[in-house]
Amino acid sequence: MKRILSTLLLSTFLFGCSSNPSDEQRIKSVTLTGGQIQGDATSYYWYTRRLQQPIVASDYVTMGDYGWYKTTYRWEKETLVEAVREGEMLDSESELIPYSMHIRYNGNGEAVYQRYDKDGRILPLMPAQLIQFQDQSKYLVTKVEALNKDDIKLFQGEWDGETFYSCDGKQYDQLEFNQILPNFVVARLSGLDSFISFLGQETRRDKNELKMSELLLLTDDSYSCVERPELIED
Repeated sequence: MKRILSTLLLSTFLFGCSSNPSDEQRIKSVTLTGGQIQGDATSYYWYTRRLQQPIVASDYVTMGDYGWYKTTYRWEKETLVEAVREGEMLDSESELIPYSMHIRYNGNGEAVYQRYDKDGRILPLMPAQLIQFQDQSKYLVTKVEALNKDDIKLFQGEWDGETFYSCDGKQYDQLEFNQILPNFVVARLSGLDSFISFLGQETRRDKNELKMSELLLLTDDSYSCVERPELIED
């Protein structure tokens, strides 16, 4: 009798362990997107959260002739713990050179690991640069959350004057330009196949309509979709 009871208790315990995943596993993460234009800088944002807490985020930023960069940020318990950036910047001779940065923070926000590679030279990161990553990650989250409240997200794809073919495989039969655009931009949109990225929202899902709130990029249709940077290994 004791052996049977022990077996039943053990089976119940094992069944309970195998059929009750943790709360974190049961709750799905949510990914939001966004972007903006500030001066010469055009930014694309991706942000993943769970239970309103940040998990990982990425940005891709172009700055005209001044260079570009892409970053991945990672949080643990709402604290930024790691950031990795790669890109190109202008040197003293006004030529683009590659660089990369990798920082790890402890629970108090102190940088416990840092590596800065600028065109093959290993340099120290200044305190202001270490703080900048934290500020930029907070700004990214705040910006994307604000856009999400208005159901605005990032769209990329090809526009042939009548149909928008999104980078995620969706097709939209109507695109409403809810923004005052220069005449040459309107002319291009109406007459040429183009690659376009913009902030916007779906207005009528049954009719596949999009409303554009801010144009980020308009160029020829040979341009490729910008993929989310994933610079931090699992």
